[in-house]
Amino acid sequence: MRIAVVTPELHRTGGTERGVAELVSRLSPKHSVCLFASRWAPDGFANICFHHVPAMPSPGLAHFFSFYWSATRAVRAAERNEGAYDTVYSPGPNCAQVEVCTAWFCQARQKELLESGRLRPRPARVADWLRLLHRRVYAASVTRLERGFYSSPRLKRVVSPAEILKSDLVECYGMAPERIVVGHSGVDAAAFAPELREALRPRARRELGLRDGAFYFLFVGTDWVRKGLLTIFEALPAVPEAQLLVVGAEDPEAWRRASARFGVEARVRYLPRRPDILYYYAAADALVAPSVYEPFGLMPLEAMACGLPSIITRPMGVAELVAPDEAIILENASSAAELGRAMQALQKDHARYARLVDAGIARARAHSWDGMCDVTMEQLLAVAQRNGGSAHP
Repeated sequence: MRIAVVTPELHRTGGTERGVAELVSRLSPKHSVCLFASRWAPDGFANICFHHVPAMPSPGLAHFFSFYWSATRAVRAAERNEGAYDTVYSPGPNCAQVEVCTAWFCQARQKELLESGRLRPRPARVADWLRLLHRRVYAASVTRLERGFYSSPRLKRVVSPAEILKSDLVECYGMAPERIVVGHSGVDAAAFAPELREALRPRARRELGLRDGAFYFLFVGTDWVRKGLLTIFEALPAVPEAQLLVVGAEDPEAWRRASARFGVEARVRYLPRRPDILYYYAAADALVAPSVYEPFGLMPLEAMACGLPSIITRPMGVAELVAPDEAIILENASSAAELGRAMQALQKDHARYARLVDAGIARARAHSWDGMCDVTMEQLLAVAQRNGGSAHP
């Protein structure tokens, strides 16, 4: 097949990007892949024809729409100059010509959360108010685009990483359920092996200056509101000896003030994102991910794969794969009391901690990226055959 892949970035840092990278690494040895992106890391990919798509770097809303329109024009020009593609693939609404996509998120749900005002600290300064305004405008604008994108007759198949997101697309955008196929996300067990984490652990803890014998919970995310950081602050008094490592790119000032209200500011440390997330998994003792909405959630599966026990919530897609003896699953994502009890269990119940480590490794190893990639490739082939080969209008 000759496939156009349209994505803002192609690399293995970040959830969506990692999923696309796994798919492209399987497609490119056997098919002709034309990549339309603003940025990519070519290592590990073969037989790729790259088309650079210019886009405004920021703010997020300008970046999203400038890439969408630039990619639409770029694909149109390439088809005019080089011939039509057998099919056009994208992780979400990244251009108008997409025929097969992987849906990684539902902005309508994000819009509901932002409008509710829940789980976010009060803005600490003008810049925080501006960021909040931008996020609300972004969610509202992209929701409108997603509604048109998912109802477009051009879009033939949608792959969802979990049943929870499939239900959201049906409920929020009126998609027919038969147009959506579920292929659960996975993990690269070789890259997130327990042996690698154990070997890296002494150096990571030493370089981060973590205290010997102290128990460190790890929180990782680019959206601290949706992923429940405020709930963790509220739960931390229940585990007075525990420390919290917060990884992400958000401005922490408003969050520092929020943690101070709960009396836990001194036990919270903010760390920058880095491409080798295994470094933070190695340093920490447990992952805490109390998301109120998460279409899948790669971090818990990666953490489990390398032997880091995890706390997750029922509204996360990854919870569809995990049993209660493989991770702690919170039924009420917003309950600080339930989260506090779970954190206590991981810190104090050593036998349960050990059971979660062993069971989590086994569960993660059972879910490679092959599942989602095989489902996606089946949809690409079906659409290409429906288009009648390499030429279609």
